[in-house]
Amino acid sequence: MSEHLPGSIFDRIVESLKAYYGEGWTEDRVANRNFALGAQSTFNEAESVHLIGDPEFEQGQIHFNLWIDTQMEDVLAADELAYALFAELADDIFVCTRQIEERGVRYRFITGNGKDGHLGSIHFTGPNARDFVNMHRMRGGRGVAYNA
Repeated sequence: MSEHLPGSIFDRIVESLKAYYGEGWTEDRVANRNFALGAQSTFNEAESVHLIGDPEFEQGQIHFNLWIDTQMEDVLAADELAYALFAELADDIFVCTRQIEERGVRYRFITGNGKDGHLGSIHFTGPNARDFVNMHRMRGGRGVAYNA
C-alpha cells in the first residue's frame, strides 16, 4: 500500500503557500468560480464519474462530490482515477493528499499559480466508493496487502 501525505503536513503546506502568496490567495471568488466551472466541464467529459450537485464553496474552499461508476479494486486504482482528473485541473503548483473516509475517498488539494490559488477537495462517493473503503479497511485491518 502506498503511503499518503498526512493531513497535518498538507495543512502546513497550505499555510506556507498562503504565507508566501498572501492570505487571500485562495479566496478570490471570481477565480474560484472560474476554476469550478472548468472543473465541472472536466468532470462532465470524464468517464466513470458524475458530479453530484453543484460545487460547494466554503471559507475559500471548493468541494466536489463525484459519484464513481466503476469498481476501484485498490488504492492505485482510486489514485489513478483522481490523478487523471487532476491532470486536467492542476496548475503550476499542485499538492494533494488522500483520505479514506467512512463514505468514500476524499482527495484534498491545493493548486494555483503566482496570481491565484484554489483549495478544496474531490470526494469519491457512491456504492463503488463505499465498497472500496470497506475492502481497504479489511485489507488494512489484517495487515495483509493482497488483491482479490
